[in-house]
Amino acid sequence: MTISSEIPWVQKPILPLRVAADLLCISRSSLYRLRADGKVAFTRVGGKSVVRTASIVAYLEEIGGLPSDGAPRPGQKATQ
Repeated sequence: MTISSEIPWVQKPILPLRVAADLLCISRSSLYRLRADGKVAFTRVGGKSVVRTASIVAYLEEIGGLPSDGAPRPGQKATQ
């Protein structure tokens, strides 16, 4: 089973930075680092930066997805 079949937000082509960071259990600063490293793709819509959902899915598949229990990995912040 692929990541894209497990997540309900995959149907949306873009996500706000805050939402993308929360989904990845990382800070917005870390999200910008992922962009600088070419791991996720941003675009601009209405003057705001947003993250392309397909790039998040690809990144999750690259790192092996999320733990099955939904808990963050060591070194990642917990979501609220």
